[in-house]
Amino acid sequence: MNIPTKGECLMVMDQTHMPAHIRKHSMMVARASLYLGELLNRNSSRLDLHLLEAAALLHDIAKMKSIETGGSHSEMGAKMVADLGYLALAPIVRDHVTMDTERVRGPVTESVLVNYCDKRVKHDQIVNIKDRFDDLIARYAKTEASLKFLQEKYVLYVELEKRIFDHLNIDPNGAEFMGLSLGKTS
Repeated sequence: MNIPTKGECLMVMDQTHMPAHIRKHSMMVARASLYLGELLNRNSSRLDLHLLEAAALLHDIAKMKSIETGGSHSEMGAKMVADLGYLALAPIVRDHVTMDTERVRGPVTESVLVNYCDKRVKHDQIVNIKDRFDDLIARYAKTEASLKFLQEKYVLYVELEKRIFDHLNIDPNGAEFMGLSLGKTS
């Protein structure tokens, strides 16, 4: 399985001209994902931390391209990482924007954890799930249907958060998690 190192992910970010704000967001999603992944692995999960970090770093690799072309950044990003030979990352990048009841109630996988952490990171800061969805609703709920969709997703993420943190002895809104930062950035 070809999984890029952190350094290789940073080179891909450079080669694709990922803007600094998306890079910082992706690095914070990776930081949060690794933190929770390490804690879950101490509690009998078997998450591949190398895969988790790489997928989190590259989950928004096509964000700017999608803004410019109007396409799906998750689909474009999955194709980009697959074309680079990182086939294990492609489904995680593709699925980082979708959540349904089956995934919420299934195992906490690398894909589910990157998806969850992406919803907890606003720009480059960890925020609580309600604040993040309030922001998503303010930015993207342009119709009644899109508002209803985001409200339904919020309920799913609240359930997912409970499932994840039921296995941990930290609070999802406690200082241990909310206080994570990038520190020195590469």
